[in-house]
Amino acid sequence: MIKFAVDNLTDMHAALQNFASRLRVLGLNEDDVFFSRLVGCELLTNVIRHCGTLASFTGEIEGDMIVISVSSEESRSLPPCPELPDVLSESGRGLYIVNAVCSGNVTYKGNTVIAKIAIKTPAE
Repeated sequence: MIKFAVDNLTDMHAALQNFASRLRVLGLNEDDVFFSRLVGCELLTNVIRHCGTLASFTGEIEGDMIVISVSSEESRSLPPCPELPDVLSESGRGLYIVNAVCSGNVTYKGNTVIAKIAIKTPAE
């Protein structure tokens, strides 16, 4: 399991790189690493940009799933995953991408989003 908290995009990218490296060490292939980093990046960016608070991240392997949990210090509930936004929409695409990558396996509990990504194949 890896945990960290960030409040800016520079620290976020460095912490997600560490998470990606950890997944590689555990034997995950590059597709699974890419999608895990993408989901983490989208969720953390939303908290940092839209809530303006510290974002807490937890990433771990549970069976055949990569489980990513992101929380905001802010106590308000987060919105559910949106429908496909209009192609010219300026918001909502990130959460839509997260929902698509996770095959709809995204849950919201107050100020926490839990996203589960099915591990596709082992590293070669």
